[in-house]
Amino acid sequence: MSKSDKQSINSSRRAKPENPASATSKSTGTTHGPGWENSSKVIPRHFKTALHLESAGRFKAAISQYQKILEKKNVSPEQTRDALTCMANLYCSDNQWSQAITAFRRLQMQESCESIKAQIGCLIAKCQNEAGDWEAAIITYTEIFRNFPLGDWSAEVRLEWGKALKEAKRFEEALAIFSGLVNDNQGGYFGGDALLFMGACYEKMGNQAAARQVYQTVMDEYPPIMHDEAHCGFQRLNTRK
Repeated sequence: MSKSDKQSINSSRRAKPENPASATSKSTGTTHGPGWENSSKVIPRHFKTALHLESAGRFKAAISQYQKILEKKNVSPEQTRDALTCMANLYCSDNQWSQAITAFRRLQMQESCESIKAQIGCLIAKCQNEAGDWEAAIITYTEIFRNFPLGDWSAEVRLEWGKALKEAKRFEEALAIFSGLVNDNQGGYFGGDALLFMGACYEKMGNQAAARQVYQTVMDEYPPIMHDEAHCGFQRLNTRK
């Protein structure tokens, strides 16, 4: 054996075996180290990164992290629900109503509990209201209330339902919803809001006397924070004389 052959063998013996993860990275062109393909480690990292981005106001980048979670093969149902919920809320914060509705619908499909599905449906309807799609909101609320009566829902949900009816020019139906809210929340925030919406309905219907009456009730019986809107109502009525 020549001297050069012996040196080659000795060099091979001294060389460390290549890390399998490094070999994989080289073959696939990736640069990250071991552990990144382990979903039990990667998914929590994505959640953590998304929260940091969200707190910094970088909503688009945060949403991208949640999308990466949803693309993972071994993501759990709970992680899927959490990611979709966070995505939907971020879209709402950024007034991206169409994307929020899509995320909420995906979240709804993950649920087996009918009452939770209905609650998510109310969030969808609220997004439809915010997007100005009143007819779609009415359809969504109608489906919900078919299985869960209106009286079972919070004042906020009932107020949103009334708003959809008002904007769709279904004033009599809207007035019935708002009147019920006033009776259940006299002197409270939702009662005052309902009265202001009632006044707007009466204005659209041409019933100025009824509109003046409800605006005066707001001035007399509800907190000052609501008085500005009542004043605006009076001003609109005065210009129509």
